[in-house]
Amino acid sequence: MFLGCSDSRVSEGTIFDALPGMMFAERNIANQYNENDRNTNAVMSYAVEGLGVQHIIVMGHQHCGGVKAAVDPFPPQPWDTADFAVQEWILPLRKLYAESDRPEIVEYRDKYPGGVNVPSPSDLRDAALRAMVEENVKKTVSKIASSQLIEERYSNSTKAAVFIHGLVYDLENGTITNLDVSVGPPGMRIPPVPFPHRKAPTKAFMVQSYGP
Repeated sequence: MFLGCSDSRVSEGTIFDALPGMMFAERNIANQYNENDRNTNAVMSYAVEGLGVQHIIVMGHQHCGGVKAAVDPFPPQPWDTADFAVQEWILPLRKLYAESDRPEIVEYRDKYPGGVNVPSPSDLRDAALRAMVEENVKKTVSKIASSQLIEERYSNSTKAAVFIHGLVYDLENGTITNLDVSVGPPGMRIPPVPFPHRKAPTKAFMVQSYGP
């Protein structure tokens, strides 16, 4: 199963040599997982229990507009329906940004307290935002691993193992970074990600933010 961002530049077919039918996919803004999200839970439940999926890939990507939106100030009031929907969705990312102790993020928070004068999306290469992309993937892997679905799966040794992997795709050079945060059943060796990665493009993608 592929859990990625809604950004069309980072679909499972773009990143992996995946033929139709190879991957069951779910995508949302900033590749998040929350246990109260019925849609993602339904997709993951069907993937694991219905399709027999054994690998869940959490795929973040650099230059993620959803991550950038979470470090920006809140939009001015009054909010319309769209503002409420987007801001509610990225609240877990804002919380991650506010609480992270990763040095790049701490330095960025101290530099722009309260989200004041945060750089525009053209500065998505900033080390802090790249770190946020990685920390968000790690958080999503952790949330999936501690979800009721996966905990029940891990407590039943008669069922096939399910492994969760955290990866980050770089739009500029087509490379994938394995964050080495894979999770599997207790005591079981973690196998490598089983999907072939497309060769890096000869020319980098145009880096443009499709932020919410």
